[in-house]
Amino acid sequence: MATPRTKNPVPSWIENPYPRLEHSFVEFPAKHILLVTINRPEFMNCLPVEATIELGALWKWYDAEPELRCAVFTGAGKKAFCAGMDLKQRLDIINTNDIAFEYPQGGFGGMTNRTGKKPIIIACNGHAHGGGFEIVLNADVIFASPNATFCLPEVLRGVSALAGALPRAMLLFGNHRTMDLILTGRRMPVKEALDWGLVKEIVPQEKLLQRAIDYAQEIADKSPDSVIITRLGAREVWETGVSRATMRGQELYAEAMLRSKNAAEGLAAYREKRDPKWLPSYL
Repeated sequence: MATPRTKNPVPSWIENPYPRLEHSFVEFPAKHILLVTINRPEFMNCLPVEATIELGALWKWYDAEPELRCAVFTGAGKKAFCAGMDLKQRLDIINTNDIAFEYPQGGFGGMTNRTGKKPIIIACNGHAHGGGFEIVLNADVIFASPNATFCLPEVLRGVSALAGALPRAMLLFGNHRTMDLILTGRRMPVKEALDWGLVKEIVPQEKLLQRAIDYAQEIADKSPDSVIITRLGAREVWETGVSRATMRGQELYAEAMLRSKNAAEGLAAYREKRDPKWLPSYL
């Protein structure tokens, strides 16, 4: 196993080395707390497939590491938590007809369809768009900076948010609010996200990360077994309702969508910084 990349030494209470990371880094800001930071600020912290595979392995390691009790997940910089998948990479895969690596069981970022055992707190330090919003929707508690926005822009790109966001948003927000978000691709400002109950608190950027870490410490101070069991008991609706809905969406629509001419057109327009020219649908 490669030497772990971290901003500070791995503490002695960590029993097993964590998986190798190229696109994120980890820290241990307090006993029992894992801090994970997506480290692609120059790309708005969007995730190529390789980064998602790394994170999928990392969250499994986190669940298995005995002394870790709560995790905080954030992005580098002050503009974006995660702007979703690397759309330029996705377009290249479509154009070359290459075989894409499959996402881990937990989905995009290892999180969008993750059940897991232990809680993950989001410190949303900016935009959470596309897959980034899908990660947020399946996290446990969300703190956000004043500049945070939330968006599912897939209809603007000729694709669809099939990693779990659509059924999760429906359960969280209800039919009409969800349809407003997903059919327009509009950006939800952080105040609206607070009003809708998605965000717990809006925290100034310079205090955001510490607030999330302090909150994670509150959870870590509780019984680890009780936290795990209580969390899973409350999430049962996700696992019996949302997961099946996500699978059905992928079974019925995902391949046809990605093979459509409109998917290639939407992604090409994004790369070329122009408005897309949509074609009639044959789905």
